[in-house]
Amino acid sequence: MNYKRVILGIIAVFVVVFGSYFTIHTYANGKIKKNYAEGFEKNALGDYCKNDTNMILCVYEAPLFQSYTNLSVTNTKDKVDLIIWVPLYGGNIKSGIIVTDDEAERSYEIEVDGNFETADKEYQEILKQNQDAIDVLKSVVKKEWNTEL
Repeated sequence: MNYKRVILGIIAVFVVVFGSYFTIHTYANGKIKKNYAEGFEKNALGDYCKNDTNMILCVYEAPLFQSYTNLSVTNTKDKVDLIIWVPLYGGNIKSGIIVTDDEAERSYEIEVDGNFETADKEYQEILKQNQDAIDVLKSVVKKEWNTEL
């Protein structure tokens, strides 16, 4: 048995598989940028951001071996952020809320369902207290990315 030929065959298969994955991943990231980052400026970290009145909107490219990326809207006045996880290869959009409490020096990271609710009672109260800010963020998402949450 010729071991060189077997090793070269394994290497060739690896190169083809990795090259195919890289090509598909790059194409999917390009579609995300085209759909969501139009009109945004690329910052020094490679993210695409846009400043709006008291709002910072960002689109992030997915790292190489992740199958999702995220969009974020930060309300700098109310200290409430909306994170939207967008799948690259199909699936459903998921959302989360980050609420920063300066007095307690704590951030609450809350994954929410399609109705922007959570099962955790502590987090339900935080969501109710910040409902107006969340509604503003949802309207910005609808206006900017034409995405209904």
